[in-house]
Amino acid sequence: MTDQQGGTGPRLPDFSAGPAGGAGSGGPSLPDFSRGAGGTGQGGGPHTPWGGESGGAAGSGRPNGGPPGRGPRLALLLGGVGCLVVALVVVALVLSQTVFRGADEEETASPSAGPTPIEAPSTRPPEVTDPPTPTDQDPATPAEEPTVACTVHDNETVTAQEDGVVRGGGLEFPVQEGWEVGSNWGSQGSYMTDQHFADQPVEGGWYTVAGVGAVEFPEDEGGYPGAEEAARAIFQCSLTREQGEEIYGSPAQLRNLRDEATTIDGHDAWIVSADVEISDLAILHSTDAWRLVVIVVDTPSGPAAFDGGAALGHSQQVTDLEAMIDGLRVL
Repeated sequence: MTDQQGGTGPRLPDFSAGPAGGAGSGGPSLPDFSRGAGGTGQGGGPHTPWGGESGGAAGSGRPNGGPPGRGPRLALLLGGVGCLVVALVVVALVLSQTVFRGADEEETASPSAGPTPIEAPSTRPPEVTDPPTPTDQDPATPAEEPTVACTVHDNETVTAQEDGVVRGGGLEFPVQEGWEVGSNWGSQGSYMTDQHFADQPVEGGWYTVAGVGAVEFPEDEGGYPGAEEAARAIFQCSLTREQGEEIYGSPAQLRNLRDEATTIDGHDAWIVSADVEISDLAILHSTDAWRLVVIVVDTPSGPAAFDGGAALGHSQQVTDLEAMIDGLRVL
C-alpha cells in the first residue's frame, strides 16, 4: 500500500354444525330419547319418546291386551305421562341450548387460554447472533524484526511491457479490470529491481500496488539466501521501513500468517503473506487491515518476486489480488 499522497397451531372446535350436528360434528347434541330403558342404542328410525313405535300397538290404548274399563283412566294417565315427557323434552332442549352448551363451549374453548402454543421447529425463526467482534478472532501476533539491512536498490527497469500483463524480473501477472499500469512507483521493495506495477486507488490519496521484479541481494550481505529467506526478508522489511511503520505501527500486528513453500508455474517458490492491522495513526476509513503477499520464485533467469497487496473490506480488490497470484507466470 502506498500513499500517493419463515406448522399450524391448535384449532378451536368447529361449532358451525349447530347443536343438532351429526356424529363427529364436534357440537353438542340433544339427549337421545329414541329408545326405552332397555334400548339397544340404535339411533336410526323415528321412535316415540316412551319407547313404542309410531303407529304400533300402543295406539289402541290397551298394551298387552289389558282389561276394558281401564281405557279412559289409562289413556288419561298415559296422556299425563306424555305431557310430562314432552315437558321434560322441552326442558332438556332449553338446557342443552343454554346451560349445557355454555359449559361445553367454555370447556372446548379452554385450550385457547392454556399454555402458549409452541411453534414447530421448521417454522421457528432462526436465532440471530451478534456478528463476531475483533476479540472473537485469533489474537494478532507481532511481526518479527528483519535480520537483514533491508537494502533498497535503484529501480532500473529493463523488461519491456505488453498489453494486459505486468512484467518484471522474469515474471508476469495479468492486469485486472480497474487497475492502472505504467506508473513508476520507484523502489517499493527491498532487494528488488526492474519492478513494474499495477495500482488501484483505495481512498484519499492512498493506493494499493502490486508489482513484479528481479531479486538481488548484495554480495556484502552474503548474496542471495534462497527463496525462503528472501521472501521473509522482503516481507519483514516492507513493515519496518519508515513508511511501513507509519501505516502499520511498530511492531506490526499480523493475522492469518502464511509462511510456506509453494510452486509458481511449475517452479519452486516461497510465499509469505498476512493480514496486517492498520495503525490508529494512519487515517484510513474504509479498511482496518491490509493483506500483503510476497512470493519469491526461482526462475531460469534468476530469482524474481511478486510483491502485492489489497485493502481488506474492499472485496473486489481482494479478489483481484488472488487472480493476479493465480495468473503469475514465469517468462
